[in-house]
Amino acid sequence: MEQELNRLGVLAHSATDAQRKRLVENLRDLMISLETIDDTLERIVHTPFEIDGAKIGVNLGIFRTLTQSDASMDAETLAKMTGADPDLLVRLLRYFASARMIAEHGSDSFAANKVTRALASAKGESYVDVFYEMVLPTIHELPNFLERTHYRNPTDRYHLSFQDAFNWEGDLFTFFEADPHRQVLFNRHMQLQRSSITNWGTMATLLATNQSPDAVLLVDIGGGVGHQCERIRANCPNIQGRLILQDLPEVMKNALPIPGVEAMAHNVFEPQPIKGAKFYYLRGVLHDFPDDQCKEILRGIVGAMGVDSTLVIDEMILPDRNINWQATVMDLQMMANFGSQERTRSHWVRLIESTGLMLRDVLYHGLDEYQGLIIAVKTM
Repeated sequence: MEQELNRLGVLAHSATDAQRKRLVENLRDLMISLETIDDTLERIVHTPFEIDGAKIGVNLGIFRTLTQSDASMDAETLAKMTGADPDLLVRLLRYFASARMIAEHGSDSFAANKVTRALASAKGESYVDVFYEMVLPTIHELPNFLERTHYRNPTDRYHLSFQDAFNWEGDLFTFFEADPHRQVLFNRHMQLQRSSITNWGTMATLLATNQSPDAVLLVDIGGGVGHQCERIRANCPNIQGRLILQDLPEVMKNALPIPGVEAMAHNVFEPQPIKGAKFYYLRGVLHDFPDDQCKEILRGIVGAMGVDSTLVIDEMILPDRNINWQATVMDLQMMANFGSQERTRSHWVRLIESTGLMLRDVLYHGLDEYQGLIIAVKTM
C-alpha cells in the first residue's frame, strides 16, 4: 500500500494543476468512503478546531518560530521562545502535530513541514486572522439566521447573518469604516489573496491595442487603492493609453501613488463619468452585490460605453454542476456577508444580457479553477 501511495506522490509532482486537483478530489472521496459513521461524525464536528488551533499558533508565533530552523525543537525551547507555559504548549503542539500543522519527529521533538510554512507566510497569517475574526462569527450565526428567516434566499445586504453576528445595523462597508483594525485586516487579505490569480499573458494580449497615449485605455472600477492597476503597469509594460482607478472617496484618500495611473473618486451606483474608454474593468466587484444592484452598476457603465468599448468582468465563473468545495464555501460567505453570490456562466449571461450587453468571450486565467475574464460588448 505504501508503494502505491508513493507512486501517487510521484504522479502528483509531474501532473498539471488541473490533474493535481482532480487527484486531490479523488483521494478525498476515497478517504470519506473508508470512514466509519463515527469517523465521519467526528471529522465534521471537530473541523472548527483547525481554524481555532491555527489562530492560537499564529498568535503564539509557533509556526514562524519552527520555520526559522531546519532542526527539530523541543517544547521547553519553544516555550522559552514564545513565552507560553510549557505544560500548555505540549498540549497545543500535540494537537498541531495530529492536525498535520507541524511535524512530530519523536518524543518532544517538533519541526516545520509544508503546512507550517504555509501558516507562517504573510498570506497564511492573513487568512487565519481574517477568517477567525470576521468570517467565522458570521458563518456560525448562519444556521440561526436562516431558521429565523424561514430559509429565504438572502438578498437584503442590511439584513443578513453578518448583522446578527456583530450586532450591526449597516452593511459590511460601514462596519469597516467604524472598525479600522478589521478594515486593515480585510484590505491586507484581499491584496494577498488576489495577487496570484491573474494570467498576465492573457491580460497583456487583451490590452494590446493601438490606443493613443492620450486616450483612456482602461477604467478600473471599484479597484480599491490600486493594487491591480499597479500589477497591470508592471506586467503589461507595453500597453498604451491612460489607466484610471476609481473607488469611493474614502478609499481614494489612500490610493497608491502609481506612475501612469490616475485616481478618481466614483461610486459604482452612479453613472460612469469616463465616456468611450476602450476597457471598463470590474474585478471582484459584482460578486459583492445581488442581481438587482449588479444591473444598476452595469447600466451605469453601459451608458458610458462607445462602439469600440469592452467591458471586462474578472470573477469566478462556476460550472452548472460538480462545483468544488472552495467555490461553494465562497458562495456561502458572499451570501452571509453581502446577500450576494458567486455565479455560473449561464447566470452571468442572463445578467449581462439584461443590461444591454452581449457576451463576446470568456477567458479563463488557468491559475484558479474558475477565475476568468468575462468579455462583453454593448448591444447595438
